[in-house]
Amino acid sequence: MGFYIHPLRLLVLVLISLPVLVSVSSVIGFRESRQWLDNIIDVFVAYAFGFVISAMALFLFNTITWNNFIEINYQIVMLQAIPASFGALLARSEIGSGEHDSSAERGGIDHLAVLAIGAIYLAFNVAPTEEIQLIAFQMTSCHQLALFITTLVVMYIFSEAGSFSSGSTSTKKTKLSVTLSYSCTAFAVAFMVSILMLWVFGRTDGLAFPQIVSNTIVMLFPAGIGAAAARLII
Repeated sequence: MGFYIHPLRLLVLVLISLPVLVSVSSVIGFRESRQWLDNIIDVFVAYAFGFVISAMALFLFNTITWNNFIEINYQIVMLQAIPASFGALLARSEIGSGEHDSSAERGGIDHLAVLAIGAIYLAFNVAPTEEIQLIAFQMTSCHQLALFITTLVVMYIFSEAGSFSSGSTSTKKTKLSVTLSYSCTAFAVAFMVSILMLWVFGRTDGLAFPQIVSNTIVMLFPAGIGAAAARLII
């Protein structure tokens, strides 16, 4: 992956992912604290851990070698360290000691960060590959429309499941309004993440607008599911 990403785009991805991780760390960080300094420290610990583990794994798979330029090896490890650091924080949420109170009040920034990390986490699995363009190329306009509608439906289902898991006692009409609002917000975040990931990995370079739209619709499927499902995980 590091061979095909421009260093500036990699830097942009890192700079965007770090504040998202800081916001999420206030919800599922290694310590029960909402202080920015503590959250920043937690994020750098997670990123350093992800960087080391990524370097070890990539070396074992012979992806980074002594024959490569140092810059290339560094780019590859740095790129892989981003989802690895996400995984470190998510692992704290799933198998941690439970110091954080999941019922604690979350601000708007916290909710957006949770949506963003879910979208990026799943989109990262397919964004560096050629499958996005290959799938988009073989799909007709009808297939793209069907996939787009399916994405919206699946996102709504996850959002509805999230409203049930939150244990809210609101009326049916209020729950519907909240679910629709959450679904729309998740869609907006997933859409922006899809565009970002396509741009970072060069999947929009030299393409006409209809091709970019097709790639975005395909990328929106995993990104949308990640954003909507993040509420159930974090």
